[in-house]
Amino acid sequence: MIAVENQAVVSENAIPKDASDEFTVPESNAFGQSFRDYEGSVRLSIVENCYRLHHINQTYDFVKRTREEYAKLNKAEMSIWEAIELLDDFVDESDPDLDEPQIQHMLQTAEAIRKDYPNEDWLHLTALIHDVGKVLYFPQFGSLPQWAVVGDTFIVGCAYDKSIVYRKYLEENPDYNNPAYNTKLGVYSEGCGLENVLLTWGHDDYMYLVLKASETTLPPAALFIIRYHSLHPMHLEGGYQYLMNDEDRENLKWSKLFCKYDLYSKSKVHIDVEKVKPYYESLIKKYFPEKIRW
Repeated sequence: MIAVENQAVVSENAIPKDASDEFTVPESNAFGQSFRDYEGSVRLSIVENCYRLHHINQTYDFVKRTREEYAKLNKAEMSIWEAIELLDDFVDESDPDLDEPQIQHMLQTAEAIRKDYPNEDWLHLTALIHDVGKVLYFPQFGSLPQWAVVGDTFIVGCAYDKSIVYRKYLEENPDYNNPAYNTKLGVYSEGCGLENVLLTWGHDDYMYLVLKASETTLPPAALFIIRYHSLHPMHLEGGYQYLMNDEDRENLKWSKLFCKYDLYSKSKVHIDVEKVKPYYESLIKKYFPEKIRW
């Protein structure tokens, strides 16, 4: 067992050798199409436009400035469940696989993991809250445009990974031809650790900042999942290995496990919120104070 003082205990034996042998990826998404089809999705125009704006505007300077502003955590004070309920109407414009409210996606992810890993309640809760940072879209949190809230993330301040979706639009980003940012390492050093890099700004990093300040007792693996769950050049293509340290590589096992459920549990079949709410409220009470800063 891996034990951390005042934090949840993570079972070493909970992860199969290949990250997850339990979950079977469905043959098609909610629209009967292939998953992550960025050329033929029925939502193509919405998705591509979101990524176009995302790639053009997510500069190193924008990310640094926005992250510093939101790190103040002066937007709200509310419970985790109150924040979750705000997402009952929010539909992610970057998602080619689903057009359902985010509360459904979060519950679908959590319930799928709960089925396969019944003893890892910290992982159930991590799955539930992984997209809560999308509250950035709402007025109370600054009304950020969706390109600054959703979408696959990548590391800024160094050369763009070749596997980034809609990579062609990055050529319009001011950092693309900036010699300070367009080399392999850019502003970073080999093995510096992912904690020391900047990601494109959005719900992932925002929720990570919220959790770090919240006195949660979730384990470090949970915070790693929250911050990097949309960093798909890392999960799907093995990117950014040269920036990782040993702790990153250990936590990556959990993040890759989570990634499968996050990407492929999406469905038009709704979870009964009121039915599962008592269970997840009990986990929130176990791992969080009643109110936290946002």
